[in-house]
Amino acid sequence: MKEKNIALDIYTYNIWLSSRGSQGSLERMEQVFEQMQLDETINPNWTTFSTMATMYIKLGHLEKAEDCLKKIESRITGRDRMPYHYLISLYGSAGNKEEVYRVWNAYKASFFNIPNLGYHTVISALVRINDIDGAEKIYDEWLSLKSVYDPRVGNLLLSSYVRKGLSQKAETFFDQMIEVGGKPNSMTWEILAEDHIRNRRITDALSCLKNAASAEGSKTWRPKPINVSSILKISEQESDTATKDALLEILRQTGGLDVKLYVVYSHIRRWDNYHQCSSNRG
Repeated sequence: MKEKNIALDIYTYNIWLSSRGSQGSLERMEQVFEQMQLDETINPNWTTFSTMATMYIKLGHLEKAEDCLKKIESRITGRDRMPYHYLISLYGSAGNKEEVYRVWNAYKASFFNIPNLGYHTVISALVRINDIDGAEKIYDEWLSLKSVYDPRVGNLLLSSYVRKGLSQKAETFFDQMIEVGGKPNSMTWEILAEDHIRNRRITDALSCLKNAASAEGSKTWRPKPINVSSILKISEQESDTATKDALLEILRQTGGLDVKLYVVYSHIRRWDNYHQCSSNRG
């Protein structure tokens, strides 16, 4: 567009900036920003600086990132909530717990109601910083204020417990989700499956994956490849063909398995069973 002498607007510049940053070159990203500053028709907005902050954090330039984050905050106008979400998330990615709380409190002071997305954002940030106590307190606050239980919020803590190997705490938390009206989604069930896989409770893991496949809104859900491979590995170690069959059926139902491959596998299984029966008769 520049070569054709077509003027760029702020949205085009931001896309260009993001493209340069995603290529991993800070120098080229900063060159685009310099051009923005030289363009008298352009006034960089908070999206500009959130894009740059994201890349600075990703590449470990935290001082530059925090400078961008301050510029985001100075550009918040009106009743726009999204800058707060980005600030909280980015400060979380930068590992700055104090700023996560400061911005969160400023956000709550600016709006009468905070949506589920706002609570999801701050709990996610605190989990990433490993401030689980803080995340639990904000989760409890959300429970007391929410109008509808969003399982995506609860999944953040459930997943953190599973990652830490806290099986009993994860199970208790899941039961509490149900008690307060939570309806598990596909991800909820897969998180529980991951705990069972970790503890080699494959029958329970498969049960969770079946629930994930039938949960509300599961049309686009597919089991994570790492969970599929872990179950297959354990079933190989234990010579458990029934588990393989059950897993492949789940994959077929969810569209995670090529139909032709499934047919070939089914033929092989039938041949193996026939061969085994023949050997036993012999």
